[in-house]
Amino acid sequence: MRRIFFLLWSAVLLTAVCTSCSNNPAETEETAVVATPETAVRPTEPSQPLDDNNFIVIATDAPNPPFTQFDPFGNVIGYNSTVIEALSRIDGFEYEFVVTPYEGVLDVMAAQPGGDIDAVMVPVPIPTAPPEGIAYTAPYLELGQMLVVLADDTTLQSSADISSGMKIGVVGDSSSEQTALEVMGLSSDQIVTFDKSVAALTALVAEELDAAIVDSYSAEYFAGQFPEQLKIVGGNGRSAWLSAKAYGLAVAAANQPLLARLNAAIAQADSSRTLQQLGQTAFLPTDPFDPGESRVGTTSSTLVLGVLGNLADMDPASNPDLLRWEVMNNVMSGLYRLDATGPVPNLITGSPQISDDKLTYTFSLRPDVAFSNGRSLTADDVKWSIARSARLGNFLVNAFLKDSNDDGFADEDAVQVLDPLTVRLVLQIPTAYLPSLLATPPFFPLDSSCYAETADSASVCGGIGRYTIADWATGESLTLQANSVWFGDAPNFEALQLVFYSDPGSLRRALERFQSVDMAINAFGYQEASALARQDVDGDGTADFTLWDGPTFFKSYLVFEQSQEPWDKKQVRQAAAYALDRDALAVLFGGSRRPLLSPIPDTIPFSQPVYPARDLERARALLLQAGYSAGKPLEITIWYENNGRYSPQEADYANLIKQQLEETGVFQVTLEGVVWESFRAQISQCAYSTYLIGWPTPGQPTNYMDATSWTDFFIENTSSGFCSNYESEPMTRLLEQANEATDPAARQAVYSQIQQLWATDLPTLDLLQEPRRVLSLAKVGNVTFDPLGLLDYGTLTKSGE
Repeated sequence: MRRIFFLLWSAVLLTAVCTSCSNNPAETEETAVVATPETAVRPTEPSQPLDDNNFIVIATDAPNPPFTQFDPFGNVIGYNSTVIEALSRIDGFEYEFVVTPYEGVLDVMAAQPGGDIDAVMVPVPIPTAPPEGIAYTAPYLELGQMLVVLADDTTLQSSADISSGMKIGVVGDSSSEQTALEVMGLSSDQIVTFDKSVAALTALVAEELDAAIVDSYSAEYFAGQFPEQLKIVGGNGRSAWLSAKAYGLAVAAANQPLLARLNAAIAQADSSRTLQQLGQTAFLPTDPFDPGESRVGTTSSTLVLGVLGNLADMDPASNPDLLRWEVMNNVMSGLYRLDATGPVPNLITGSPQISDDKLTYTFSLRPDVAFSNGRSLTADDVKWSIARSARLGNFLVNAFLKDSNDDGFADEDAVQVLDPLTVRLVLQIPTAYLPSLLATPPFFPLDSSCYAETADSASVCGGIGRYTIADWATGESLTLQANSVWFGDAPNFEALQLVFYSDPGSLRRALERFQSVDMAINAFGYQEASALARQDVDGDGTADFTLWDGPTFFKSYLVFEQSQEPWDKKQVRQAAAYALDRDALAVLFGGSRRPLLSPIPDTIPFSQPVYPARDLERARALLLQAGYSAGKPLEITIWYENNGRYSPQEADYANLIKQQLEETGVFQVTLEGVVWESFRAQISQCAYSTYLIGWPTPGQPTNYMDATSWTDFFIENTSSGFCSNYESEPMTRLLEQANEATDPAARQAVYSQIQQLWATDLPTLDLLQEPRRVLSLAKVGNVTFDPLGLLDYGTLTKSGE
């Protein structure tokens, strides 16, 4: 009868207005009552025992989230419900919630022990002195307020260190704000109110605040999750609470059996951490939170690389991109890999078998190689992957593999499977540098069960490399994990992360101020980077950063249109070469660029210096042979790109070239600066007789590691693309010989002749070269680049503090 009565009474009371929401505020982010740690009261001893009853009726108010709210069927749910459910599982009692206004319900329960209401559970702290006839259980919930600061803050060691000029974030109309005003004595001018604790902590991370006061659940969770960004003043635990309050169930003081059962269940739920887990579920904010940079450096077990730019495509069939190829080189690999001397066998057992016509290469695969999922590499994988790149239009594949119908796509049988571990490649023409091509991503073997047949830019499959891709948050970060089935040397770091930045200022702040990245990639101009490399903030005599130089990955040069005057005369081209002072040109760039004395950079095999030193007398004599003199000057126009594509100093660079040429007393130079779009269009139409340009395209590596990647393009595209209109049968024959010569000594001899002829004919007049550079913290070591300028992440080390 009692249970049926209360079911009916509960249905009626559901319509009552919960006046306690305003008169008896709950401990939420919106409203709270402040208490001190001493206000948690021990349970009151009952004066008269009552008969035990296994069914408990609990009065509560609702809705008052997160403590109480209604589900679609009118049932009371929320934090209170989860706590009682947990206690009932421990003790075995049955229960029912009755929704009723809080005012007066304690008086009714105290006056009628064992009556219609057994307990009251509302979000009001345990008072210092319980009302007459009322006892409180041990707390099932205790909440404190804590002071949170940035992890690198050294000013606030305690709340007493807060000064009048500081700004402290609080949650408005809550214990957070009341603690700031009433317990800590802060003025209203010192506090900044927010609607939620996450908003206050976000403002703190953005350095808009000096500290934030939030509830203990939020403080300990966020400081625990993000120790590199946040910390609690005074440490963790109750000793760091600025204020506290405790919540218990109210029962009639005379109802000793119920009080004892509830206290026993609460004690067991507390010892098993059930109450803590329920509190975290109910009170931890679910709003997204961006903790920002680590403010205390990186851990010793993880290497963090800060990258200016973004990684938007991880499909190896895509066109070359410096960052993409670098990452791919660390999560994939090819039949060959590049070391300091050039290509060396990687996924194959040794040198290939080469046919007499040098068009067919047969490779034997290593039997101990597997993809990261454990599946063994086979010749079918090699064929599928290269054919896929060809089908998707990759020019490196289609330009070299057999194309019998000249449709621009490699033939199906250009890659042949002879047996599970033997694969054959058929070429269009002899290509001695094929091993270098096979060390580039378009030729890397892929797992066909993971990659799509079509373009797959968002793939995280990787291939066969020292690392695998553990996580890719596009536009934010890329996390790599050591490949457990990699057959070669293991990387020095089990985990490595790339963090992407959209502006150099943010990346510099991360590196210099917080040391939240160990290295900055593609980040700073040479002057800024070299200044940082000389910095010694702590005065210990050791620079704080190291600037690492890699191989040349860019050159600048002049192009002469040789089908028209005056550049159709070899003497004029050679006079320009003698008139220029590369050392002086390099000084303009403050050490960023170095003189280039060959069409092939000096970090590339077979390079040798062939361009002459400056000699103005020789330049004048050559000009005189061509019919020009001080009395009959030679007027020329040099076009250059003026929008920063190649360097911020490009206009000054062009002016210095003009000045040096005019020091002959014969050249009279007009300069024309043009934005890239117009510049490129005019070049393609052979509209410029002389222009200053760079190679390769900024942000791209050269297509492959070989001298040919710095020479052949300028001979094969003379009437289009770069429009030098240079023609030379001897040069063409030499390049063909270089492509056919598989013996390194023979190739070197041929390239010596190529460079000598280049310095005479000047298809291009090469001026300066620039290496790939990265800046790291001083504790980072063993920075290794391959000959394309791509970083090897696996060799990187980091010393202790």
